[in-house]
Amino acid sequence: MTCKRSQNVAMGKQWLSLLFNHTVFSARDEGNLIDIEFHYAEPSDENLGKLREVYDLEAVAGQGSEIDRIINLMSWVYRLTGHANEPEIPAERNAFTLINMAKNEKKQINCYMKTVILNEVYLSMGFYSRHTHLLPHSNEERESHFITSVYSQTVERWILMDPDFGVYVTDAKGNILGIREIRQHLISGEPLKVVRPGRSSVKNAWMDFVNLIDGTDYPWFLSCFIFKIRCPKNSMFDQDSKPLREHYELIPDGYRDELLLTTTITDKGNKIHYIGDGSSFWLPPKGQSH
Repeated sequence: MTCKRSQNVAMGKQWLSLLFNHTVFSARDEGNLIDIEFHYAEPSDENLGKLREVYDLEAVAGQGSEIDRIINLMSWVYRLTGHANEPEIPAERNAFTLINMAKNEKKQINCYMKTVILNEVYLSMGFYSRHTHLLPHSNEERESHFITSVYSQTVERWILMDPDFGVYVTDAKGNILGIREIRQHLISGEPLKVVRPGRSSVKNAWMDFVNLIDGTDYPWFLSCFIFKIRCPKNSMFDQDSKPLREHYELIPDGYRDELLLTTTITDKGNKIHYIGDGSSFWLPPKGQSH
């Protein structure tokens, strides 16, 4: 047990050292050479409207505050089914297909599939949302993580919702955070609190104890996968079925600067635009305040 914990602590220090060496996304070499613009489907979209009605998402969200509604929808997706590391991923990857797998076929699904569901759930309810791919410094083909970034008008920033773990993250004062702020807190060593809504105090205490013994917790996990961030340019229903899927990938200063302002097409048909402009990447959606 001690050996396992020491190995995990050492890995965490290694991941943090990579963040320490690549702290900012300044876009210092980009100027105004690229126009970063995200697009979001409207809740009036036929498929999103059907999704909202079929699963009575208004009732799922409840009548609370905006943040409460966002959390309730995330928790609903989390509770659909358990986690599978390497599930069979269907050709058609939208909320209807994936919810059917979870609820009717009783299959467990992975972080990618759960965040596909949650992204479309948020869009159907009128929240601006992005399917967000968190990538490590290297070996990203082997392992990465997906979360959902949703824009909150209440706190005026993008916040992280993780339907695979069923958690979100706050600072020491309880302010809910997004990827941008979490990365900054990890680098500065400021405390982060992981909130697991809907779980008892006993279960939370047990999970904290296990994490302590193993030398792992959710911030430890994120520190590996929060090095680079990739989001689709167009956030919509069934977006992964489109023949050419455009993404922006945000890479930090000092990491493969030769990639900046270049575009590649992956084996899976994804068109990736590499950028270093963190401010533009995390701008509020059009029409929302800063």
